Amino acid sequence: NPHMRPFETLDNSITPGGQRLSLHHRDGDYFIDFDGHELMSTRVHDSETALGKLACTTLRNIKQPRVLIGGLGLGFTLQAALDTLPSHAEVIVAEVFPIIIKWHERHLQSLGVPLNDQRVRVHEGDVGDLLGFDDRDRYQAIVLDTDNGPDATCLSSNASLYDDRGIERIKKSLEPGGVLAVWSAHSDRKFSQRLWRHGFSVKTETVRGHRRKGPQHKIFLATRPKQARRR
Repeated sequence: NPHMRPFETLDNSITPGGQRLSLHHRDGDYFIDFDGHELMSTRVHDSETALGKLACTTLRNIKQPRVLIGGLGLGFTLQAALDTLPSHAEVIVAEVFPIIIKWHERHLQSLGVPLNDQRVRVHEGDVGDLLGFDDRDRYQAIVLDTDNGPDATCLSSNASLYDDRGIERIKKSLEPGGVLAVWSAHSDRKFSQRLWRHGFSVKTETVRGHRRKGPQHKIFLATRPKQARRR
């Protein structure tokens, strides 16, 4: 197609783990590649939008909900969360790659992701740094969009979010009745069962990647019960 504009590389960066992270642009769309594979793009983002929305829908009536989002990416999950949350919410976004935060300032302003919204605090680092604190700072929702799902982690350090200890830390960090929402490229029965064993009630939603077509992604919605389940 002669009308397709060329694929333009806006920036490249090598992560501390030695992987190549790059930002590309073509015809109004942006793509982030991780080691040569497309990690995310503005073309396929409907499931990230759904993730932020589904996680925060139940929080509309809470006065000052606190939400933790793991992964800024292109910002669709954050945007959807902010669109859904009340005006006094607090949203902490953990992004492990500082370069992605810089790209929002330098290259991605047209996406309009409101990083300067007064509800938002950006944490440069691992989402795991912000988990496992009892009582002090619990969240009403924890949203993980860090990988391709619980069994397909891009960073090996993220695998520990989804194992038994990770789920226990997440549970500790959630208010009773709070929701854990996890994006996954496909269904994962082992993960659902693990959540259930830790006392969560679990449902999965299937969301198309792009306007009712494209890949079917899964969103796990796990609720920490308000009181302990009777054995």
